[in-house]
Amino acid sequence: MQEGMDFKQRLSEVFQLVSDEMFTVNDIPGDWISLTDSGIRLLEDNGNSSEDWSRVKVFRDAALDSVQNCVFKGEVRIAMTPAEIEGKKVDPVLRRCCLDNVEVLPGCRIEFTNLLRNLHIGEGVVIENCGRLIYEQGSMCGCGVGLELGVETGERNVPSSPCLDTDLASALSGGCDRGDNLAIYRAFLDGFLSKLRSKKIGIIGKACRIQDTPVLENCCIGSAVSVLNACAVRNSTVLGGELNPASILDGALVRDSILKWGSRVDSMAIVEKSIVGEASVIEKHGKLTLSFLGPNSVLAEGEITASLAGPFTSSHHQSLLIAARWPEGRGNIGYGANVGSNHTSRLPDQEIRPGEGMFFGLACSVKFPADYSMAPYSIIATGVTSLPQKVEFPFSLICEPFSSVDGMQPAFNQIIPGWVLSDNLFAVNRNEKKYMSRNRARHWKPGGKIIREDTAEMMMTSLEKLDVQSVKEIYTEADICGLGKNYLTEAHRLKAIETYRFHIRFFALDDLSSSPEELSDFRRRILESEFPGVPMEELHEIHSDMRDRIAESIRMSREKDYSRGCRIIGDYADVR
Repeated sequence: MQEGMDFKQRLSEVFQLVSDEMFTVNDIPGDWISLTDSGIRLLEDNGNSSEDWSRVKVFRDAALDSVQNCVFKGEVRIAMTPAEIEGKKVDPVLRRCCLDNVEVLPGCRIEFTNLLRNLHIGEGVVIENCGRLIYEQGSMCGCGVGLELGVETGERNVPSSPCLDTDLASALSGGCDRGDNLAIYRAFLDGFLSKLRSKKIGIIGKACRIQDTPVLENCCIGSAVSVLNACAVRNSTVLGGELNPASILDGALVRDSILKWGSRVDSMAIVEKSIVGEASVIEKHGKLTLSFLGPNSVLAEGEITASLAGPFTSSHHQSLLIAARWPEGRGNIGYGANVGSNHTSRLPDQEIRPGEGMFFGLACSVKFPADYSMAPYSIIATGVTSLPQKVEFPFSLICEPFSSVDGMQPAFNQIIPGWVLSDNLFAVNRNEKKYMSRNRARHWKPGGKIIREDTAEMMMTSLEKLDVQSVKEIYTEADICGLGKNYLTEAHRLKAIETYRFHIRFFALDDLSSSPEELSDFRRRILESEFPGVPMEELHEIHSDMRDRIAESIRMSREKDYSRGCRIIGDYADVR
């Protein structure tokens, strides 16, 4: 019950946050007055016309000489007074436009636009060289769309709304409490959608720039948002704010979607029936469909469909991610990676659960169903074709076999548990720093270290599995649960035990600066198990030695790249 109440409280807070931006019309002090006869004559002399001048209102000190060659229909209110935007005075301009039931606040420059209809346009907005900017009552602005968060056949669908973040989307798309959470969410969403349906005008927030865009219809545009040379924006919400506005640029197409603060859709990218998380980027023909892309992520050239991809998900090249439920994110999808074998020729009803920080290598092909959620920060190497499987060893490398093994199925790959920690620690160290330094989101905070309590607990579970009763040269899932459709050599089993145990110990020792009573129960249990009776002074010495070994491992993992490069590229050392 308490858990449900916490979920409800969180929903209440986030719905209020986005409601303030989507429904609040920021009027400014000033009296709207009817036009005088002399004002009407001035407007008509400047090429303006109206069906009924009595329905056109202005501010008392309106600069009507800045209104030229415009057509007014229905109820129109144009302030035509200066505004102060970012400390600068901005004068109003209204030229060669058609306005139909529109309110324009001070400091706006609106020029060469075919039609503006049913809109509230905030202070200092710039609209130039556009086609149709219209809003119709009943528009949903991209809300209520069924996102397919993990499978294409609807079992994990979640209705979209601007309040969704990665954690909420995860709780609504899976887990034992999903039904209860969905019921609470739908109750909030029904009220939100009812409020949306009743809106008669669309909002274009303060200091927006909309230029060279043929169509923007049925949208809610937050303050300071930029829509520049876009292909079209339809039935969508674009959240803004002076500190972190979203943007849609250079040939991008956005339909039935929600762009959160600081996000960007650029360079002919397509976003359809999706949510782009805070400070994320879709660019270079990237395609996001029926998905949620978490904060600080990048999708360039590739495709993500029917997926929940968490923070810092990166796809910089042509690749495919489909039917993935990956709320932890922080992973990478390499060029040509096909993480998308979800179709059995009967229904596209299969799915994948990648682990946090997974790396899908160049041209790998990952068959579904697959579950790597207990194998965070693992790597599927270049060119690997992986069978449907469940892998439960963190920081692993799954690669093509080093040599043939008698009696082994030819489709099996080789797994090296803990390889990322033993041979690629530079990547772990780099990723930790990257998550902290590259966070541009203001409504989301990156988590702590990669090796933390839950990942340490996974390593402890892995140690238990690797403690076999009968020693063999080759192990499969029949011998060690969690290997999936891969085999493990005895040499790599022994190395994995050493690696996991070292990093579990280091995790426990790494908080010794705290007083003993401040240590978590989990760390204390590890210390008591691994270092029984060892005095604190000696523990500090052990920790210092382990820290030096980790630093050396980081250096060596980077040195391998440098040494290999120097052997192969003549001027490698000169340019690095």
